[in-house]
Amino acid sequence: MGIKVAIKSKSVLHILSSLNIGGAERFVIDLAIEQRQSLKLDCAILSFGDKDDALVEECRKNDIPVHFIEGSRFNKIMIFRSIMKRFDILHFHSPFTLLFACYDLILSCRKKIIYTRHGAEPFNQFKWRTMHKIAKYIVNQITFVSNEGQDVFAKTHGWKNKSQAVVDNGILIPKEGKHNLAKAQSDKIKLGSVARMVPLKNQVCLLKALSLMPNELSSKFEVHFFGNGPCESLLKAESTKFDLTDNVIFHGMVINREDIYKQMDVMVVTSEMEGLSIAILEAMARNIPVLATNVGGNPKLVQSNITGQLFEYNDHKILSKLLTNIAAAPELINEWGKKAYLMVKQNYSLEMVAQKYMKLYLAN
Repeated sequence: MGIKVAIKSKSVLHILSSLNIGGAERFVIDLAIEQRQSLKLDCAILSFGDKDDALVEECRKNDIPVHFIEGSRFNKIMIFRSIMKRFDILHFHSPFTLLFACYDLILSCRKKIIYTRHGAEPFNQFKWRTMHKIAKYIVNQITFVSNEGQDVFAKTHGWKNKSQAVVDNGILIPKEGKHNLAKAQSDKIKLGSVARMVPLKNQVCLLKALSLMPNELSSKFEVHFFGNGPCESLLKAESTKFDLTDNVIFHGMVINREDIYKQMDVMVVTSEMEGLSIAILEAMARNIPVLATNVGGNPKLVQSNITGQLFEYNDHKILSKLLTNIAAAPELINEWGKKAYLMVKQNYSLEMVAQKYMKLYLAN
């Protein structure tokens, strides 16, 4: 009750590079919903993207005010300055957006600034190292979604004396009755991948894993790719090369999350680098186990033989063996899926995350 009274006069602006479909963008929208509905916090979103980005309508449906930054760099700076004046707390969710706070250091110093690093990319180019040297003096608190992200940032940018914390991502937990039902509707084992199609995500590893199997085994699987990007043509070409086209479906960008997760029995994450994956959390919250690379925040969520299986990055041979084991014992899907759901429900609810950020917003 005390927290709700304390935050009545506070307003928060979440600042994003865009409102295109992505894990960080999904998380920020869900966080804003939780903050507005449960904590009665006056919060809004500012986007440097386009007004027709895929998730803009999602914000409007949930009554989240959205501001946009458009025009020349000078215009963007002036618009950003006028909007940030209206809010007490500025919560930046990318280095690109934080750059604009550095253009008006006097105004920025008057605001409470939270900077969340959603991934583990180092941003070690000269431009970003310089920006972070400046931003260090205006940021009150930096948060990370994984220990790896915190370690990489420390090695690249320092900030040793800056207040920082690892705050796990959280999600809206579906009601228990809304779990994955795909397995009951299909004889095939549906493998799902939800990610941008860029080299970092390395989805081709999944296709290579299936290519190692004899046809009678690989035909037991059906791959569902959700997302798009520059590697989409490569993935389609590899599907043809490995003679997998009959069992690989490219859905493109899908906004409705339930339409995504009802199409999979097992999620496969092949990334070279991850924070604390929203996609993994959302899958597990729907009784879907996960096979994931042993990088970033993945080991925190994917516990081998409990909620799924871990494998080393780009090791398509081991991934092939793990999939073969699942085909031989499909009951593991339900067994791991139930444990995954319980783990997420107990540890990664959005309500818990919102409370953690609220404490940071109110800290001196």
